[in-house]
Amino acid sequence: MPVSTLVPVAPLAAAPTGDEETAPVLRYHRCGWCGSATGRATLLCPICGSSELQEQASTGAGIVHRLLTPRHRQYTDGETICLVVLEEGFTVQASLDDALPGTVPEGTRVHLAPPAPHTHLPVFRACA
Repeated sequence: MPVSTLVPVAPLAAAPTGDEETAPVLRYHRCGWCGSATGRATLLCPICGSSELQEQASTGAGIVHRLLTPRHRQYTDGETICLVVLEEGFTVQASLDDALPGTVPEGTRVHLAPPAPHTHLPVFRACA
């Protein structure tokens, strides 16, 4: 099996430069051997251990799986933290934009939103 070299990438790449606004991109890895997807920047597939990982771009659509209660609320600036299961089959910890804590039920469809300055997590918004 050929060994591929991977360069670790940030899970969320914000690219607005200048006047143009581009859509945010959420990147993940898909295993070339077993087909599983992972949102983490890893060198080996967490399912089969293969090093044949290809970087791909997510559609940014998913479902809120679980709302999380932060251990230290003073560090969250009132943001709603949750786990989002994306259509590609992997889960990411994310921040819900324009949502008061407890107002977005589990199972709500969400889509990737532009990054926010107050969080290091990918930001999602509820679909209309």
